[in-house]
Parts: sequence; structure tokens; C-alpha cells
Amino acid sequence: MATQSGAQIVQDFLACNDIEYVFGNPGTTETTFLAALAGAKTQYILALHESSATGIAAGYALIKNKPAVVNIHTYPGLANALFNMKNAHDAGIPLLVIAGQQDTRFLIHNPVLSAPNTELAKTATKYAYEVNRIEDLSIAFQRCYVQAGLEPRKPVFLSIPMDLMASETDQVCFRKTRIIDDVVSESIEEVAAALKAVPKGKLAIAADYAVGASDAIAAMTAVAHKLGADIYSAPFHVQGVVDPLDPNYCGQIPATTSDINALLSKYDTLLLLGEKIDTFLYTGKSAFPMALKVIHISPTPSQLGFDYPVDLAVVGNLRCTLEAISKSLGDSGPIKSSFDAQTALAGVRNTYSTPDRDPSDKVIVEILAKLDHSTHIVTEGSSEDAIVQDISVKLGYRNVHFSPRGGGLGWAMPLATGMSLATSEHSVCFVGDGGSLFSIHAIWTAAKYKIPVIFICFVNHEYRILKDLWCKEKGVDFATTNFIGLDFTDPNLDLAAIAAGFGARIDRCNEVDNVQKVLDSALAYQGPTMIFVERRT
Repeated sequence: MATQSGAQIVQDFLACNDIEYVFGNPGTTETTFLAALAGAKTQYILALHESSATGIAAGYALIKNKPAVVNIHTYPGLANALFNMKNAHDAGIPLLVIAGQQDTRFLIHNPVLSAPNTELAKTATKYAYEVNRIEDLSIAFQRCYVQAGLEPRKPVFLSIPMDLMASETDQVCFRKTRIIDDVVSESIEEVAAALKAVPKGKLAIAADYAVGASDAIAAMTAVAHKLGADIYSAPFHVQGVVDPLDPNYCGQIPATTSDINALLSKYDTLLLLGEKIDTFLYTGKSAFPMALKVIHISPTPSQLGFDYPVDLAVVGNLRCTLEAISKSLGDSGPIKSSFDAQTALAGVRNTYSTPDRDPSDKVIVEILAKLDHSTHIVTEGSSEDAIVQDISVKLGYRNVHFSPRGGGLGWAMPLATGMSLATSEHSVCFVGDGGSLFSIHAIWTAAKYKIPVIFICFVNHEYRILKDLWCKEKGVDFATTNFIGLDFTDPNLDLAAIAAGFGARIDRCNEVDNVQKVLDSALAYQGPTMIFVERRT
């Protein structure tokens, strides 16, 4: 039987699974892996930092709905990538993250760049493995790639010692695995009966990220209408999980425990779809009221009843399960929408043009009014985050990607870049000047590969959202508070020079009358544009 080198195994793995891109930032222990890629049809997408490589891969995986492959440097690079791996982990985005390791014949000496890669990776992956023998390499690739795509979809990590690329074995076998996950509980009628028994007006539906990932929005909406249920999106769901124009949609569940408790106390039963209702701060009460009945449907058993007790736990593909429930509930009349685009826009303009609003709020309104509403919108943790989300939802945007579920900043800019790579269309990323610095190097990748993406950066020379949180937590007045470590002035950051240095087209938009011209120029450009918007508050 013919033998193959580790490099040939890499090439066969990529070809077998039709992997178009490997996203990466390499180091010493990855050079042999890069040499293997030189003989593959897969294109290497270079990022200037491991966090950007991971975030761009996550954006690509989110759009393509399949695992993306990331190649990063050993332990130091893994540490750099870890916060975006955690964001992807908590958002249910499948990645195969590959890192190099020192030569197996050298590890006994604990050399520089050797470290327990898998131990570190375990904090942000569902599975981590280091290959020790060339005979195991093809199995490790097969296992890790398939596992990344299985529910719960999350990053998987594989550490490969650099000497294995030149080693040879005859134990090689790859097959492209098609995953069939259209599972529906045999007892789905029992679930439908339990839902029908809830008094009218007392059923709430919470849609987490798996609703969007499994293309279950239409089925969920049909169930809600047949039961007269209110629909809510779970906090930090990252991707679109609801039809924002549906009359049963009541908005996003708040992120603090007391506020969640107050909202859910209005209901008798909660139908929780996906993983969980994620929370940000504990504010004195448990998020779930003690008397609340909970029916939880998840594609994976490990998520069921994990955070709070549930009355009925159901394993199944969300789209297929909800379609089965809808069928059991019988026919209902057509869904009628009262949404009027002009009325919605007039209401948003009125809300954000009052004298107490920052003048840039009107600029945000006009930007979102003029973009195509199928555009992918990405927001991340800035003080303008809630404004962008509120406007985009009210105007009917269906592809709004919210703040990172794992909590790590530096997610939005690479995520938007990866989405644009996957769609070949402009995505629009709203980010603050402080938050941009966590992954501004993603611009360079967009410039190098001519990826069409628009970054809209709010400039206020401070971590304003943290100042607001400080005042809320301490109950103090903003104007009289001495903030520590939250300003970046003296000197001011020249973000325009930094962004231009990474290859971005630079523009500014501080007047409503200038919005159309600025957007037209950005949308005509096949590459990254960074638009700066000044904020006074």
C-alpha cells in the first residue's frame, strides 16, 4: 500500500471536505503546515493577529453554516485567539482550530514554544486533541472536523507537532461526512398538547441562536401565531433569530437578572428554543421566576435544563421539531403584518431627532434608512450599540448580529470581514473607537483580499459605555465622577491614520445631508472603508 506524508494528508483532508479557505496567522511551528498548503487548492487567508484570523473565520462559518478552518501559532498564538474562540464557542459557531507544536523528538526537553496546547484550548472548545503519531493524523482530522459540525456546534482544537508533516504512513482514509440531524421526538404530540394547555396570553417564546442556525424562524413564527404566544429574542444571540416585523415579536429579553425576572413573571409558561437565556449582570433576583413553567427544546441533550429547572425537555432539530408541533396544532389563518416602512422610518426619525439626542443619532438613522435591509449589520459593545440595534430592528433588518456572546471585544470587525468574504457583498460593522483597537488589524486582511466591508466608527475618545455602567452601578452623577483608566486622550488617537495604514479607505460623516454620498462611495469600493462619526456625548 502506498504511503503518504503528513503534508499530503493535510492536502487530502482539505480536498475531501471542499475547504475553500484556511484562515490564519502563523509562527515557527506552523511553517511545515504552510508548506503543505502550498500544494493544496485551498487558499490561505492571512490575518495580522490570531484574534482577527479566528473572528474572520467565525463570520465566514456563520454565513456558510459549516465549520471554518483556522491555523494559528502554538501556545502564544492560541492565547491570542482564545477570546474570539470563546465568543464562537458561546455563539454556537463551528470552527476547526489547528495549531502547531514542537517536534515530538524534542518535547522531552520542554523547548521554547512547547506548551500544553490542549489544556489551554479546553477553556474555549468542546474537544481538544494533540496528535502524537503520524498514523493518527487522518483520524484526528476526520474526528475534529465532524465534531465541529455536530450539535452543539462549537470550536474544536487540534495540535499538530511540526515533524509530522514530513513523516509517512499508509494508514490514511478520508470520507466526506454528511450529517443528518433532522431529529424530531416521537412524543412530539405531548409537547404540542402541553403548549395548547397554556392559557391565552400566558405563553412566551424565547429564541436563542440555534433558531437562526437551524433555519427555524418561519416554523417558530407559525407556532407562535397558532398559540397566540409572544416572541422574544434571547440576549446576545449573535445572529438573526426572529422576524423583527412579525406582530407577535415583543423585542429582546433584557440582559440583567432582575429585569428578566420581571418580564417573565407576566407569563405562565416559557418555550425556550436553543441553548439558554444568557445574562450579563446579577441584579438581586434569579432570572427565572420560581413559578414559571419551562418547556425547553434544544438540538443537543447537554443544553437541556442546564441553567434552570425545566418541566419538559425535548431533544430535536429546531426547524423540524417546530414544524411537527405546528402541524399538530392544525391550520390557522394567514399571518398578517401591519408593518409600514414609511411609518416605521418616520417614527425612528422622530425618536432620534429630539433636542436631548446626540446629533450623530440622526446620522445613524439615515445610514440605516438608506442601506438595503438585507445587509448584514454587526454591532459590538459600544455606547451606540443599543441605538443601532433598536433602529435596525424597527426598520426590519433581518441580518443583525449582536454583541459577542462570549463577552470579548474584538469580535465585530473580523466577523463582518468574514461575512463579506462569504457573501461577496458589503456588510456593515458599527464599532466604537475604543473597541476598534482590539481587532483593527482585520482591516488589512479585508484590504489584501479586496473584501467589501464598511466599518462605521464612533469617536468619543473614551470608553463611554464603561463610564455609564460605572455611574449606574455606583449610583453617582456622570458630570462629577473622577473616572480612572477610561479616557484615551493626551494624546488623542489618530484612528484615521491607523486605519489608513492598514489599507482602509477613509471617510467621515457627521451631517445627515452627507450620508448618501458617503455610503455610495463606500458601497462602490471593493475593499474596506472606515467611516468616522463624531459623538459629543
